[in-house]
Amino acid sequence: MNIQKKYLYTNGYTIWRLIPSGDRLLIEERDEKKKQVYFNCVEIESGKSILKNFQLDEKFWVGIEAFENNRIYFHKFAKPDMPGHMGITAYDLGAKKILWTREDLVFLFLYKDKVFTYLQKFESREIFSLDAESGNIIKEYGENALEINSIREELISKEYEKYKDYLFPENYVAGKQSSEVKSIVDNLKQKVIITGEIEFINYKKSLLLGFHTVRDDGKLNNNFRTIEIDSGKVIFEDVVNSGITSYIPDSFFIKNNLLFLIKHKTELVVFSLI
Repeated sequence: MNIQKKYLYTNGYTIWRLIPSGDRLLIEERDEKKKQVYFNCVEIESGKSILKNFQLDEKFWVGIEAFENNRIYFHKFAKPDMPGHMGITAYDLGAKKILWTREDLVFLFLYKDKVFTYLQKFESREIFSLDAESGNIIKEYGENALEINSIREELISKEYEKYKDYLFPENYVAGKQSSEVKSIVDNLKQKVIITGEIEFINYKKSLLLGFHTVRDDGKLNNNFRTIEIDSGKVIFEDVVNSGITSYIPDSFFIKNNLLFLIKHKTELVVFSLI
């Protein structure tokens, strides 16, 4: 297998989240010093920009609930620095406009072009489904969650289809891996001193590895390496983060024949796997 660089995406901000949907990739980036969050979207295959540095009225305390059917659903926070979500804003990526906003409701999930939400009361929740296009209430479920739980279970069973073309890294556990994978990792451990978990993807007779090593100054390097399983040959290697003080997991994934690698927290480098 050969690895060839296809494109580089960077704005210089910290890449916070990557959310794929169909042939598009939504990128949430944050400038923590200036308290600014930016939302960008690119075509997965080409890296062509679809949405550039989009912001809502709230410039930092906002995040993404979901990205589906060319719509992005944003949330605010009930309180800054607190995890609780509040409000929903639906944005149409094709039309480049906000479709609707509901300040009173909290997002639950999407299903069949409906947005399931709830209104938080003092000791209970009142559940609603909204039309995804208009934000108007379609049905009131009250406080009975039985029907909602049934819908959610059906949704979970179909989640696999959404990500069937993706491979995400898993943590290496010696007793659970094949002898071929174990041999590659054991050989790697003889050459470098690894700290923390080893992440890997087994892809077409090659092992893609993410791992951390300790530098002489006590700081960490986050390393990426691709090794042919049959020969043990290193196909590609890079230090994706240097001189860090904490572990950075989940720095790579694969879609079809494309490798997505996050470097220096601010760069998304996409490679073709040939």
